[in-house]
Amino acid sequence: MAQTILILDNQDSVGKLLVASLRRSERKVLCEPLPAKLADRINDANPDLLILDPGGLALEPAALMAELRAGWPQLPVIIISSAPDVRQAVAAIRQGAFDFLAKPLPLAHLMETVDRALAAGAEEHELVERRRRFKTGGSRDFYKSQSESMSKVYDDALLVAMSPDTTALIQGESGTGKEIIAQLIHQLSPRHLKPFMELNCAAIPSELLESELFGHEAGAFTDAKESKVGLFELADQGTIFLDEIGEMSFNLQVKLLRFLERKTFRRVGGTKDLVVDVRIISATNRDLREMVKAGLFREDLFYRLNVVPIKIPPLRERREDILPLVRYFLKDFNPRFNKNFALVDDEARRLLMEYPWPGNIRELRNVIERIVLMEGGSELSDEHLRPYLGGSWDRSPETWPRRLARWLEEPIPEEGLDMEAIVRELEKNLIDKAYRQADRNQSRAAAMLKLGRDKMRYKMKQYQPEKEFSS
Repeated sequence: MAQTILILDNQDSVGKLLVASLRRSERKVLCEPLPAKLADRINDANPDLLILDPGGLALEPAALMAELRAGWPQLPVIIISSAPDVRQAVAAIRQGAFDFLAKPLPLAHLMETVDRALAAGAEEHELVERRRRFKTGGSRDFYKSQSESMSKVYDDALLVAMSPDTTALIQGESGTGKEIIAQLIHQLSPRHLKPFMELNCAAIPSELLESELFGHEAGAFTDAKESKVGLFELADQGTIFLDEIGEMSFNLQVKLLRFLERKTFRRVGGTKDLVVDVRIISATNRDLREMVKAGLFREDLFYRLNVVPIKIPPLRERREDILPLVRYFLKDFNPRFNKNFALVDDEARRLLMEYPWPGNIRELRNVIERIVLMEGGSELSDEHLRPYLGGSWDRSPETWPRRLARWLEEPIPEEGLDMEAIVRELEKNLIDKAYRQADRNQSRAAAMLKLGRDKMRYKMKQYQPEKEFSS
């Protein structure tokens, strides 16, 4: 689709020069004098880039930019001026102007600036659209969920992503998907084209962790034969994800806090402060508040990291998400292993919903991967699942109350439910329960269910009392 550049300048000669210089096959360039109603013209043209000389307006450039940002927050704006003022230029850029150029315009620089502004505008538009699709559920894939608790996690992650610098602390049991949420924040943030670097603080010895994060100079320690760039430099303008942050030593906590406060650090053995621009997202399966109370984690660092806390609930507390996750994993693994498994077996659903999943999503994913890889058939059955579900949990036959609870708790399956059959079974079980509780006294059972005697008699005949209520 052709990009539209709208040029608003009262100097006709400048406008003609810009049109000739900027027009390309994939661009539409409109050049006009400043209109009386600026907002109407921008709305009509719907440009991808606005270039204007505000000389004919009563507003200073900074005030104009404030109005433009309020009405068109993603529209790149280049201000040009015959009487440039450094103070005004700085103020306009702070208010969101892409650039502020003085006339006469250096064409090479202008064309380069226009190319960068259009690219930035297209990137911002794509990012906004990606956020919109995610928010409406159109692109969630793995992130689709039925539970309110996970919907809140995704909402919080999106809010963090929209701020380029805010730190977030993701808390949850092992296997709940903390790294996935950290990646999601990065992918939906303005930093998404820059590196996402991750490090598990528990996986690296404390004495080496500082070098991994900040790098080191040659000769800093015995084996440091040459300089090394750390993750902070590699992730410049991107995101660093520090998993299991609770395992970081006190000494390194101090250095991380220093970076968060000053945005500077030194390599191990270095004397020069280095400056990088990174967002830090951390995660832990431990209770950092309790660690602070116990003197095992710095309180000041905790508050720096915990600007936005994101708590991921364990899978056993959001069972309505289990079946959507299973379908997602089947969809992922089937083509990998040339299989065609589908979740249709009712007993398999029951086992999936009742198993406690101590390893959370990681365990569920591993189970589904093993089954699709190792087993044959096209239906995911209870016979497939049982060998892979560990622990001493209740595998007894499903009772009616448990079956009813499962129907109410889990999402309606894709192939649907027989609602009339469920209602009949509910009626039958309630009548049976009342009849037994009333010592097989039909009148008392009817009163317990607030039914008339004739209605009770009809129901008992309907459900064959000689067979159903004889024992």
